[in-house]
Amino acid sequence: MNKIKFLTIILFAMAAFTATAQRFKAGTFLYNVIGGSNVEVASADSSMSGNVAIPQTVRLGDTVYTVVAIANGGFSGCTGIRSIILPAKISRIGKDAFLGCHNLNSINIPYGVKEIKDGTFCHCDALAGITVPDGVAKIGKYAFAHCKNITRFNVPDNCKEIGDKAFYNCLKLQALVITAAVEKIGARALQGCPELRRINVEPENKSFAAIGDILYDKSITTLIKYPGNIDEAMFEMPSSVKTVEEYAFENVKKLLVVKISPACTKIANMAFVNCEKLQKAVCPPSLHEVGMDSFFGCVMLDQSTIPGDDFTEFDYKKGMVERYE
Repeated sequence: MNKIKFLTIILFAMAAFTATAQRFKAGTFLYNVIGGSNVEVASADSSMSGNVAIPQTVRLGDTVYTVVAIANGGFSGCTGIRSIILPAKISRIGKDAFLGCHNLNSINIPYGVKEIKDGTFCHCDALAGITVPDGVAKIGKYAFAHCKNITRFNVPDNCKEIGDKAFYNCLKLQALVITAAVEKIGARALQGCPELRRINVEPENKSFAAIGDILYDKSITTLIKYPGNIDEAMFEMPSSVKTVEEYAFENVKKLLVVKISPACTKIANMAFVNCEKLQKAVCPPSLHEVGMDSFFGCVMLDQSTIPGDDFTEFDYKKGMVERYE
C-alpha cells in the first residue's frame, strides 16, 4: 500500500469517528455534541406521544453530557406530544423547535433561555397558556403564530423586540401586556386576533403607549392596533395621529363610525379590512395616501367618501411567509 493511499484511509476513518462522536442516539432522542460535555437535542421521534421529559444528562461511553439546548426543528412535527418538561440547564431553544406540535398543551421554558426564536411554537394549536421567563429579550417572527387557544400573553420584563406576525392568527387571544422594555413591535404582530380586547402598555415604556386599549407609538402619531373586540360603535382618533398602520382595524366587529385624525396623511394597505359594520369614515383634507384595499370588505361603507382608495380584489396571501401558513 502506497503512502498516499494509506493516509487517505486514515483521514476517512478519522472523519467517520468524528461524525459518530458529534452525533449519537440515546433513548428516544438524537443528540449533537456542541462543545465540551454539552449536547443539544437534535431531533425526536415524530411518532412519540403523551407526556415527554428530556433528561438533564445523557451518557455516551464514559462521558456524561449535560443537555443545554434544543436544535432548530428538534421536535417539529411531533403531533402526538401533549406535554414536555425541559431540563433546567437548557439556555437555547432553536428556530421551529416545536413547530406543528398541534397537541402540545404544556411546556416549561427554563430561566436561562434568552430568546424565543422564529416559529418556535408556531402551530401549537392546543397551547392555551405559557409563561415566558423575564430574561427573554426577543420574541421572534411567527413565534406563537397559530396558537389558537392562547387567551392572554404577558411579554417578559426584559423583552426588547417582538417579531413580525409573532401572534398571527391567535384566534382566542384577548389580552396582551407590553412591558416597559419593549422597543420594537414587528409588522402585523397582532394580525388575525379577532377576540383581542385589551392591550396594556406599561407607562414607563419609551416606544409605545396604549390609550383605551388601543396601541400607538409613544408620540401618538402612529395608530398600530385597534383591538377587534372593543365594544364601541364610534371612534375618534387622537388629533396627533398621522399614520394608520396595516391591518390596524382588521375585522373590528362593532365599529360603525370612525373619525380620522385631522393630522392624518396616510392610511396603510388593508388598514380597515373586513370591518363589516363600518358605515362612515370621516376623512380630513390632509389625507392624501390611502393604501390598496384599505377598506376592502367594509360592505356597509360609503366608499365614495374615501379619497383615492384602490378597491381591488383582496389577496389574503399577500406578504405571507409560505412555510408558516
